[in-house]
Amino acid sequence: MVYQVHVGDGFKKKRMKRTNSFFKTPGEAISEALAFKEKMDVTYQNEIIWDYSRKIKGTVEKMKILKGYLKGDKKTDAFYLQITSVEHLDEYNVVTPKKPKKISTKDKKVVSQVTKLFV
Repeated sequence: MVYQVHVGDGFKKKRMKRTNSFFKTPGEAISEALAFKEKMDVTYQNEIIWDYSRKIKGTVEKMKILKGYLKGDKKTDAFYLQITSVEHLDEYNVVTPKKPKKISTKDKKVVSQVTKLFV
C-alpha cells in the first residue's frame, strides 16, 4: 500500500495535493497533511478553527483525519485533511514527506489516533 494526502480548502473551494506524490507509511502521509495544515494556517492567519473533538471518519482507503472552518463558522465550506491509500504500483512516485515546523499537542493526539486506525 501507498498513501496520498488530499487537502480541501473551504474558502477557495478546491482540493489540493502534491501531484503524483505517494508515501510509504501512514505516518509519512500524516506528516505531509500536518505540513499542509500549517501552510493553510499561515495563509488564513490562524483563523481556521480545527475541530479536534470530531471523530475521525472513513476507512483506511479514504479517511478524513481533521476538519476545520474559517473563523469557526460551520455554515461555510470546510477545510479538511484526508489520507487515501491505494495498492502500490510501480508507476506511483514514492517521495519524502514535508514536515511541519511545529506540532501541537492536539495534532500529536490526531497522529496517534490515525496511526492506530491504520495498524
